[in-house]
Amino acid sequence: MFTLRQIEVFNAVMETGSVVGAAEMLNVSQPVVSRILRHLEDQTKVPLFERSKGRLQPTAHAALIFSEVATVFRNIRSLQESMRRMAVGEDMIIRVGASPSLAANLVPRAMLRLRKRYPKLIMRLDVLSVSQVTDYLVFGEGEMVVGVYQQDHPSVSTQLLGSGEIVAVTHGKAEEGVRSLDEKGLAYLSSTDLIGFESSTPHGRSIIGYLANRGLRYEPTTIVRFAETACQMVDVGLGSAFVDSFTAAGFAGRNISIHRLPQPPQMGVYVHTHIERGLSSFGRVLRSSLTTEVEDSGKRFEALLA
Repeated sequence: MFTLRQIEVFNAVMETGSVVGAAEMLNVSQPVVSRILRHLEDQTKVPLFERSKGRLQPTAHAALIFSEVATVFRNIRSLQESMRRMAVGEDMIIRVGASPSLAANLVPRAMLRLRKRYPKLIMRLDVLSVSQVTDYLVFGEGEMVVGVYQQDHPSVSTQLLGSGEIVAVTHGKAEEGVRSLDEKGLAYLSSTDLIGFESSTPHGRSIIGYLANRGLRYEPTTIVRFAETACQMVDVGLGSAFVDSFTAAGFAGRNISIHRLPQPPQMGVYVHTHIERGLSSFGRVLRSSLTTEVEDSGKRFEALLA
């Protein structure tokens, strides 16, 4: 059986017509080429070349073998080119999903890191609701989902990357950074016009439980699906809201004030993948970038407190 090295040397000799040319083409010594050719002829048990005036004249046997080897070698070169493109992301695509609150700021920042590593990589970001995550992964639409909620499905693996917290946002630009609410301020805010979420959503469940532990009710007068929408409504003066710190930080500098809650509830950032499908090299880099961005986001939020 021919080895890949034998095929490579035989092809080089056929293309250049000499041991010298083949050695230069493959960047090896002439004795190496000669030794591999002799071994190849011993294996085939037929003469492959006639030596004449420093050149190698292929026999009919060699011409027959070359017609087969050329096809194999073209496929090898095609494979090598495909692997090269794969290594740099050329003509490759990564498709990921994200919850709306993370798709607005944190995930794009992580994708920017990925773009710098793989300039030619095609990236697609799908904004998903909680109910879409399982099908997205199970049916192979994307290789990962980044969310602020856990997933309970036997085919989905979940990894916690870090966490933020629930904060309050009110209308009116703050003169300083993040302000802290005390229990009295929290009670007052919860009794005003709130822009909020259904009880079945991750944000809604977290906020309801947090307020209930303090004897307070969560009764939004305006219902939205996404934390970004809530912040946009606060920005125009429609009311106040409780949202995650990732979303709130993205609105810093707008016509809103961010307030830290007493003993705030945490909101995790999770990466969900299919349990039987490993991440691509691009997916692993993105996951690492997401971890860094979660850490950096926490630092930026803490800086607002200074």
